[in-house]
Amino acid sequence: MAAALPRVPLPVLAVQAAGFLQSVYLLKKKPWSKDPRGAWALRGVDVTRANIGSPQLLLAYRATALLFIVALGAYQVHDRGFKVFAFYTVWSWWLLAAFFALASAASYLALRKKRPNVNRLVSRLEHAVVVFFHMNLTTVLIVDILTWTVLWPMLRANPDPKTVQAFRFLLFNFISYSQHGINALLMLGELLLNNIPVVPYMLGYVGLWSSVYGGWALYHYMATGRWLYPFLDAMQSWSPFAYLGLFLTHWLFFGMVILLYKLKLVSWTQLKAASKQA
Repeated sequence: MAAALPRVPLPVLAVQAAGFLQSVYLLKKKPWSKDPRGAWALRGVDVTRANIGSPQLLLAYRATALLFIVALGAYQVHDRGFKVFAFYTVWSWWLLAAFFALASAASYLALRKKRPNVNRLVSRLEHAVVVFFHMNLTTVLIVDILTWTVLWPMLRANPDPKTVQAFRFLLFNFISYSQHGINALLMLGELLLNNIPVVPYMLGYVGLWSSVYGGWALYHYMATGRWLYPFLDAMQSWSPFAYLGLFLTHWLFFGMVILLYKLKLVSWTQLKAASKQA
């Protein structure tokens, strides 16, 4: 009979539960919203109108990004199999594909209308674009920064040189660079081009996404006895602090999203003022 796996420490489970409950609270109460409807009070043109260039340019950007993401993701699955879907990076990559698919569809439908109603509120599709925009802009920052500042140093510290070489092979290639670098560039380009405002309570969707993956990671451990990432190893003495740190990083990186958005607004205002004076 196989030995029973150690139980996941209660503090780790408590942090995960707190993250889930916080996300539910944010989505239910919609704090920091000027309108009780939250993102449902946005206009459809906020999703499909370009901040720079034309709506056609925005559609072309979204469609091109979608083709690149799907093509690379399909090649990865063909090359390495469906086992890659165990990892948060791949979850994030296909979440990115979902965003650009929804955004492309919204842009295309908007361009088909000859006389769009600029006062029309967002449709379900356009609201979904807003949700996925916030989720992806936050998760790409989490994935990229944690991969190169936390995950890789932990993997490199492995005492077995062959294991380190195997990890190096997995991380230092075009697919990895795309999923741990180009993904952020794609979303930053979207942020620059689009007219979607940042809605603070959307942090709740980011938290729910991470909670779902956290549940999957626990299931994977119970099924295989292995943790998908070294910093998720709940059996380590420092694990409660690691999970608390991951919980807090969502606030940190969502704060970065807000700062990037405000930086865009300030820069755009200054450019407009400079062009008028020229």
